[in-house]
Amino acid sequence: MQNLSPPTTPPTTTSTTTPTITQTTNTNEYKCSECQKIFKNKAGLTRHNTIIRKYNTLREGGFKNAGKKLVSIPCSESQFHAIFANHIHFYSKKSGVYKCWFRGKEGEEKLNQIFGSTDWEIKYYNQNQRTFIVLTDNNVSHQKTETNPLALATAKKANSIIKPKKSLNKYKYGEMLVEWKCRHDKDAMGNICSAGFIYIHFYTKQVYIV
Repeated sequence: MQNLSPPTTPPTTTSTTTPTITQTTNTNEYKCSECQKIFKNKAGLTRHNTIIRKYNTLREGGFKNAGKKLVSIPCSESQFHAIFANHIHFYSKKSGVYKCWFRGKEGEEKLNQIFGSTDWEIKYYNQNQRTFIVLTDNNVSHQKTETNPLALATAKKANSIIKPKKSLNKYKYGEMLVEWKCRHDKDAMGNICSAGFIYIHFYTKQVYIV
């Protein structure tokens, strides 16, 4: 007797395929031709170029970085006396500070003799730009401000509670203050290092000569 078995069906297999993610890159590069900086979009490059154009534009009537300046130079006490002899107008025995003031045309002529040059107060730049130290005989402040009534009322109310501090300005607009003092530095181990310095305080202006 023949054994007839039902035909077997082959097992079904389920195939899973992982989707391929293709990253597309933008071939349009927004790059600055000067600094080679790359930006994500055109707006970023445009904003960058706008800022750069401001940096390269001459500003008429002075520059924002003009104004009150301070220069410090290492100098011994004997060197200071040798340079500014007969021009010292202040000395504090307590602090050991010397001070000299120079103002106007007379002060400029004295400094010309001290520094041995008539162009010591001028620094020249490209494109006919120059910076110079302001020395005037005019005692009027170079900044004119209008009083805000609300700010004045607030200040009066604050002054009735808190005593106003004195002005800390050591020199006026149009004059140069040269002072010498000793600077002391102390480290974590208690070692003290002392050195003399000249501090030169002045105002500057910057102009463009046509």
